Amino acid sequence: MKNNRLVRLIAGLVLLAVFAVVLTLSIKNYDYDKLMQDAQPKTVVVTVEVTVTPDAAAASAVTGKQEEQPPEPVPTVDPDSPAGRAAAIGLPEPPDVDVSGWEFILANPSTSISTYVPPQLETLEGQQFDSRIIEPMKAFIKGARDQGLSVYLSSGYRSYNDQEANFRRVCELNGVPDGKDAKGFYITLPAGNSEHQSGLCCDITDIYYSVKNRSLEDTALYKWMSVHCQEYGFIVRYPDGKEAVTEIMYEPWHFRYVGNEAADYIMENGLTLEEFLDLYKN
Repeated sequence: MKNNRLVRLIAGLVLLAVFAVVLTLSIKNYDYDKLMQDAQPKTVVVTVEVTVTPDAAAASAVTGKQEEQPPEPVPTVDPDSPAGRAAAIGLPEPPDVDVSGWEFILANPSTSISTYVPPQLETLEGQQFDSRIIEPMKAFIKGARDQGLSVYLSSGYRSYNDQEANFRRVCELNGVPDGKDAKGFYITLPAGNSEHQSGLCCDITDIYYSVKNRSLEDTALYKWMSVHCQEYGFIVRYPDGKEAVTEIMYEPWHFRYVGNEAADYIMENGLTLEEFLDLYKN
């Protein structure tokens, strides 16, 4: 009986020893890092999908592509305005000038200025002019002379009576009672229709000529003046090839003052004063 108890006791101690050994080995092999990791609070990541509609500029910045924009509306030009009339015949927009001003007095075969007299006349080198063009005329002449060119002024202002006498004289000398040449273009105009009566023009040559003709286009003076006249506000009033418009023969000696803006536009676009004024007609 005592032996059985002893055996059971020994067996119990052996089992206890085995349990102790197993427990020790289990503790040694346990992953403490994992244990600590598992002990940390968990972070939950939630993905939320948001749709944003960018504006055109932002979209272009992000994608690098230029969003197509509707074309800018093209401003319409009033066809009855100076710009509209110019565009219709392929000309650039004309300057913003008041064509009712004194610089644009028109005297031609179909337009009479009757007995008009400039408000104030002033004499320059033996010729009278509307006093308002004296300074531009002086500058024009000086510009030519600074180039070493000879300048001679003739036929500035003529009064109504002077023009009437001049018309009769030229007609008699040339045997043309109506003042026209064989081609039907005027070589002299009746009183009231001559631009000389405006006081805004002058015949300018290198020397005195008793008879003027188209050969004067070959003079050094005309070659310079016809290129630079607009810088001083003047134009070649009766250009070659425009006789059907002006009704007057080609005169490479007759210069007319219209002011710088108008002169630039007229000369750059090969116009006559008549064609320029037509752009502004009501």
